[in-house]
Amino acid sequence: MQLIKYKWDTNGVAGEPFLFARDKGKVTKMKLFDENLNIKIGKRRCTGFTRNGRHFECPKMRIVESEKMCRECALNDDFFLCMKCTGEECINESQRKSCQKNNYYIYLAAFSTMLKVGISYEHRILERLIEQGADMGAKIGMTQDGKIARSIEQKIRSELNICDRVTGAEKHNMLFGNPNIAAVNISNAFSKLKSNGLSQHLINPEIYNLQSIYRLSAVKFMPQVFTAEEGSCLDGNVVAAKGNIMVVKGGSGLLSVNAHRLVGCEIELSN
Repeated sequence: MQLIKYKWDTNGVAGEPFLFARDKGKVTKMKLFDENLNIKIGKRRCTGFTRNGRHFECPKMRIVESEKMCRECALNDDFFLCMKCTGEECINESQRKSCQKNNYYIYLAAFSTMLKVGISYEHRILERLIEQGADMGAKIGMTQDGKIARSIEQKIRSELNICDRVTGAEKHNMLFGNPNIAAVNISNAFSKLKSNGLSQHLINPEIYNLQSIYRLSAVKFMPQVFTAEEGSCLDGNVVAAKGNIMVVKGGSGLLSVNAHRLVGCEIELSN
């Protein structure tokens, strides 16, 4: 059995995360909140690629380390190259036509004192903010064409001197974010953008407070980091999750688990 995906199912400003496991061609959706997770972790292998809406297993089931896909599957995937886009030049011509037609939001995501800029498909904006684990989020701009959206994103990143990526370790350290600081940072950033020549791309911001979704009120102290590696066992109740950081309560206390590091791992389930 292999874990192939971690995904939040959202409904407005609400939702919960799930893991998806594949075993002999069958995919199972695993509920996490209030469920006991008891798994032994094996090797981490490529999760395969998506082509024309269909998912394909890695033909060689290659072992991978930092990425969820091997190089061969990444290059066969419809959207892998789009994730590398900076807005300067299209590097995935097969998706260019649909990219030009789609509408995109430009957003700010606040992780306590850290601010990140990003883009999202119009219909995925709330899901995108939640799956990242932002304390607060705001859609601040909208445009058609993903290449243009990426270009605006990078201009905002440079203008505000903020990031466009947040690591799992940084998210763990900011598990208990301060929503007041987050809200002030978003407001100040938007005001700066309005006065610095980027106003033609901006919309009236819509700000979301996302903290209640993650169920962190059940977490009374900072959990210890769990390292997912071959041979390790994860046993406990999933009491909270903030983006890709799950909080698991087990016999040894609270553990902080980066779910993205579980994706690709072969697992054995224990009862």
